[in-house]
Amino acid sequence: MLISPRELFELFLSGEVSALLYAFINWGLLMALLVNIVNYSEPRNRPTSALWICVVVCLSYTATSFVGRELSKYLIWMAADLITILLLVIVQSKRQRIASFYYCILVLLLNALLHLVIYIDVAFFDNYDPWWLWSIYAVGVNVNDLVLVIALILNKDFLGFCRLGTSVNKHSLKRIKRQESNG
Repeated sequence: MLISPRELFELFLSGEVSALLYAFINWGLLMALLVNIVNYSEPRNRPTSALWICVVVCLSYTATSFVGRELSKYLIWMAADLITILLLVIVQSKRQRIASFYYCILVLLLNALLHLVIYIDVAFFDNYDPWWLWSIYAVGVNVNDLVLVIALILNKDFLGFCRLGTSVNKHSLKRIKRQESNG
């Protein structure tokens, strides 16, 4: 039996499903932290370890787990995601760039955007009736969080985002060089 988007959203509003998903994501982040602590214990793995990225993300998610159910929670989550991105850039500034860094930045940017869009929809458009945007938000944030956990555990380019970024950069550089030689 299929569940309608309205019923799905009502399950999220009731707090039952969202609490379970949030607990699962937090558990996943703690498992990622444990994996990275073990990985970091081997000196040859330290330059490419995601431990410090994982610590920052775990602290961020833990700090926002106490946010209430009021409308401002979306702004708080957005701000937390943006602050986490800033902290990740600072933490990784003198370290080797690794796949989990790029995945975390991408996921946190997407989540911040989703939080902002939902806040605008409710606060400015006074929309309290579920529609397709809310379904995208509910699924998007949870899928993004799952990708974040997987990225922190694997620390590999498992979806090809880094390869795609490298390819785009190479093509952009070639185009710029062609324009400079022609101009």
